[in-house]
Amino acid sequence: MTLPEIRAAALIPTFNNERTLADVVERTLREIPDVLVVDDGSGPETGKVLDRFGARIQRVRHDRNFGKGRALRTGFARLAEAGFTHAIALDSDGQHYPEDLPAFRDAIAREPEAIFVGERDMTGSGAPRKSRFGLWFSNRSLRLLGAARLRDSQCGFRAYPLARVSGLGLRGERYDLELEVLIKAARRGIRILAVPIRVTYSPEGGRTSHFRPVRDFLQIAGRMARILVDRRGR
Repeated sequence: MTLPEIRAAALIPTFNNERTLADVVERTLREIPDVLVVDDGSGPETGKVLDRFGARIQRVRHDRNFGKGRALRTGFARLAEAGFTHAIALDSDGQHYPEDLPAFRDAIAREPEAIFVGERDMTGSGAPRKSRFGLWFSNRSLRLLGAARLRDSQCGFRAYPLARVSGLGLRGERYDLELEVLIKAARRGIRILAVPIRVTYSPEGGRTSHFRPVRDFLQIAGRMARILVDRRGR
């Protein structure tokens, strides 16, 4: 049997990360030729940064800010329509190293039906305390609701098989989507595997995070509750 050709593209959601965005995109292009940036309702400075890349990248823009989850879902749909089989998502705030993209491409080649999640070394990385609590909650939720285990279920540097992900009925709008997709994938029998990566919380230009600790945590918790009672999440 002939396996389908693997076509992977980098997917970079962004919202007002103009201080780090150019560096992330330029370094990503050195590792992978196909890059889609989803501008989730950013101000004009983000557009100016992206204009520099011209036809070297693909762009989608939301008229207003919906959240990272919606930006990822928009990117999944656009890449699938363009014939790509996989999206490798990474953040635009500079915490991820685009130089780790080849590790994801190698992982996809070995097991194209799996979801691969970056595994950060949180010891000595300068990770904020709120990130460590969120990681504990995310890991625990994945174990209880999806019967799957990861050391770092909160990392946004991931490789998604688009055909499998498109059938999960994802609804998350903000950071809740990243845990939702793992739980629903685990319930459908999709393997979820880790890829060791590097991380920095002090990138050149300064990191801008849009995570709202209280509001976003409550939204994530609410999404988990809906998955728990919704049989369609199985």
